[in-house]
Amino acid sequence: MVINIKNWIKLATTLIITTIASIFLVKYSVIDIDKILSQNSDFQYNAISMSAIIAGFLFTGISILISAIDKERIKRLWDNNYLDNLYRSAFTGMISNVVTIISAFILLSCRVSITLQQVLVYIEVITLIVGIVFFSWCIKQLIFILSRMKNDKN
Repeated sequence: MVINIKNWIKLATTLIITTIASIFLVKYSVIDIDKILSQNSDFQYNAISMSAIIAGFLFTGISILISAIDKERIKRLWDNNYLDNLYRSAFTGMISNVVTIISAFILLSCRVSITLQQVLVYIEVITLIVGIVFFSWCIKQLIFILSRMKNDKN
């Protein structure tokens, strides 16, 4: 039970810090929204491509986890909640990437006001950063699991 609570706290803290940092980067023009808007549709297509690829890798990571459950060491980690944040971070990253794709698609295909364009780009950039952070976290955890599988003599 303690591990489960710690996992939720880590996940929530990472999500909150990443979101606040992303908002800060956008709000204080470290990431220039006007520059993104001036690129016309190029940024949107790149955001869709990158988000789709990252979401695909995250889905593959979950598949690796599911396929490794029969290993004794991995099953023990799973049963004792040590792998919860792996699949939670993957799902958070996938959801974030889907929001990025939807925002970019709306910008590409719908007539929207300048104000709504700016809001959608804010959302797109913030969810893109969140997706990258959770992708990195998931990769770190997958490397840990793969190293355990490699060292497992069973």
